Amino acid sequence: MLKDAVDEGGKRRAEAIAVVMQEGVAHICFIGQFQTVLKQKVEMSVPRKRQGSSDHDKGLTKFYQTTLDTLLRQMEFNTSATSQTSNEPVRPILLASPGFVAAGFQKHIQSAAATTTPALRRLVPSLVVVHSASGYLHSLTEVLQSPAVKSILADTKYARETKLMDEFQEQLRKETNRATYGPREVESAVDQGAVGRGGGVLIVSNRLFRSQDVAERKRWVSLVDRVRDVEGGEVRVLSSDHESGRRLDSLGGVAALCTFPVMDEDLDSEEDS
Repeated sequence: MLKDAVDEGGKRRAEAIAVVMQEGVAHICFIGQFQTVLKQKVEMSVPRKRQGSSDHDKGLTKFYQTTLDTLLRQMEFNTSATSQTSNEPVRPILLASPGFVAAGFQKHIQSAAATTTPALRRLVPSLVVVHSASGYLHSLTEVLQSPAVKSILADTKYARETKLMDEFQEQLRKETNRATYGPREVESAVDQGAVGRGGGVLIVSNRLFRSQDVAERKRWVSLVDRVRDVEGGEVRVLSSDHESGRRLDSLGGVAALCTFPVMDEDLDSEEDS
């Protein structure tokens, strides 16, 4: 039920990118919070190595450049996908292959970054070379199960969660009425249409989806569905096992960043009386 409720958010937000490759074949995948999506496959012929011939090196360079161009298009390189600020957690780009193909691709990107736009140079620190059995999609499962990659993805996820809670608490300190927390308060903000398109974010602790009360679980799945499917807002589910999730639990397990200031219903009632 929870997976269904937040899958679409996982599709929109890539926690990491993976390029699974071997000579002549590359699969570009976006790794979301709840699923991995193949965005595009690159396939082209690379001549075999022959003594005294440079055809192999030229073909491999062309393959690397085609893969890089495709990767940048999929990242919407000139739009919001790369509008990272210096204090925003870096989204890892995993380069996986048997042999030295991924390492060669990393060097190709580094060389290209030295002579092109600053935006491409900002991607270089996020490149991580890992081993895979092949350049085909089924090898990605093996890559994602490796302890090193699990650690990288966990660090990225938790860094984003921490940044989100920092942003939320900063809004609270500013007293802009664009941040609210607690079950009743958040549901009221959603009812007012404040947790939707244009920057609305519903922040939910995974603890709420583990409640023994079936009606309680349905309550939060319904709210997630509404924000995601009807209001067009973003949904972020935080782990109560992590510091950011525990911060959220101390606020009632649910909070929201709003697109406009929200009114407190109790205060409105007092003023009317």
